[in-house]
Amino acid sequence: MKLRFLLAVVAAPTLALAQPPVPTGAEGNPTTAPTPAPVDADEARIREIVDREIARVLTERAAKEAADKAVREAAEKETATTVPADKDPDLTGASGFMDTRLAFTLTHENILAKPGETIPSAPGWRFGVPNSLGVLFFDNYDTRFSGFETLNHAVAYRSYSRGHLQAEGAFVLRIQELTETNIALADAGTYITISNWKDPTHKDPTRISLTAFPVSSDRFRLGYSYRLSWGGSPEYRRSRSSTPGVKLQYDTNGFYGFIGAKSSTLVDPNDGELKGAVAVLAGAGIDPMPNVRLEVNGGYFDRGYNELQDVQQEKVQLFGVSAQASINNGMSPRSSVDYRLYKYNGERVSPLFNPEKYPGGLSWLAQAEFTMLGQTLKDPGAIGDTVIQKGYAGDVNVRVKKDRIRLRADLSFRDLAFILHSQPSLPPYSDFPEEYKVKPNLFAAIGFDKNWGDWLTLGAIVGVEQPATLTSEKGIPGDTTMTSKSTAVIRNNNIDTLITILPEGKSAAPQFAVKGSGKIDFGRIYTVVLEVFYSYDPNQSRFEREGDDPDSSNFKYVFGEFNQLGLNATLQCRF
Repeated sequence: MKLRFLLAVVAAPTLALAQPPVPTGAEGNPTTAPTPAPVDADEARIREIVDREIARVLTERAAKEAADKAVREAAEKETATTVPADKDPDLTGASGFMDTRLAFTLTHENILAKPGETIPSAPGWRFGVPNSLGVLFFDNYDTRFSGFETLNHAVAYRSYSRGHLQAEGAFVLRIQELTETNIALADAGTYITISNWKDPTHKDPTRISLTAFPVSSDRFRLGYSYRLSWGGSPEYRRSRSSTPGVKLQYDTNGFYGFIGAKSSTLVDPNDGELKGAVAVLAGAGIDPMPNVRLEVNGGYFDRGYNELQDVQQEKVQLFGVSAQASINNGMSPRSSVDYRLYKYNGERVSPLFNPEKYPGGLSWLAQAEFTMLGQTLKDPGAIGDTVIQKGYAGDVNVRVKKDRIRLRADLSFRDLAFILHSQPSLPPYSDFPEEYKVKPNLFAAIGFDKNWGDWLTLGAIVGVEQPATLTSEKGIPGDTTMTSKSTAVIRNNNIDTLITILPEGKSAAPQFAVKGSGKIDFGRIYTVVLEVFYSYDPNQSRFEREGDDPDSSNFKYVFGEFNQLGLNATLQCRF
């Protein structure tokens, strides 16, 4: 109606100009008598012209819309077959940095000792990363990191999903700053995963997936607690090449199963040539009833030929099995963050450092694990023979949350053969001689903390550890300072194996430790942590000259400072 009125207004002046001249005799031209035109005829003519103009405009508009639609459909058809990779709606992901950990720490590992009175030495007050004395035996039980590192991860991640198919790939590079000029670069689990999902929306977890690790398969491990894990890259510590691997896994509600393999190259001591060494891994888990999970995994590792001369024709073969039972109420079974694969989606790069949630009420989790290993090593009692050295480990971990209070308890057992299985053994590549006396590592710790208002957390933990030891009547292999009875205290902190030799004729004793901590969270990703700890470790020793003459005096081991009072104050940023 508005269009009809508008066209009428536009057409009216034209019609007026088209009227015939005033006849002679009309007003203003009196020579001719007027002959007025009929009013009805003029209105009909105007209506006809308006209708014709409206029809023309509508026709042109329809033609234009049809042409635009044809062009648009042609463009969409062309785009559907030639969509650039970065514009494909099925292809997602991004590249960038994630799992960034910044830590600025004021530390003193032992205020009660002077530099040189402990092994390792406590340098005094300083800014930097604490050495192993500043990390107690119950710290970081389920991770390879101490929490004081400054590091980052460069991740290039892409995911393609269409229907039941999903393909993922990520290049993951860990960048860890050690000093101003020393930056460690390492692969942190680069992978390619291809999955076939039962449900294209992924609401049903049923799928079969193939994950390939082109560079490092260290995240593909056996065991469950990180402290008790095995089958990672340390099993091929002699290799200078990468350790790629592959895993085929089936997941569904209440069940998973996998089989996989990894390999490396090792120098054959018989001919000096590089030769391949392959490992096979498998495992499964099932939820037989609500809140209960049973898991088992195991593997076989070809670790190359023995380096000892009389058994160089024999291979070092590692094999074993791990099992875990979990029971929970409102708290899901946990797994080490160091087993996870990195995904960068450009929006929320990582839930690794989400603040702890306190939903209220009571929830708890209890997990028990046991591992048994076997490894073919030289038989120290027979020339040219090998023997299977057996190693055992186990733990019990309990976590309880009641409103804003958390409780934890850890019990752990590792015998010396398990602790040293990656070396392997001591002396390397040989079982322990019969005259050696070995004792396992045992520790227990219990702790609690309470949170106020999602920003302040105060807690404490206390623990006792009996370190693993090796005692020899003829001195420790590799040590030239003692030839009589001596004892080596052997510790492992998830990364390094630390050996402390006690003074001649002395035995190891339990270590006691307690730590109090306060944590303030702010800005969601920022934290201030203060730790004050005390330890009584009667297994501390150090080197000392027997006399004053540096040319003729030998070194000997003497006890160091047993009491340790330390402090770590850290400003952290994690995102």
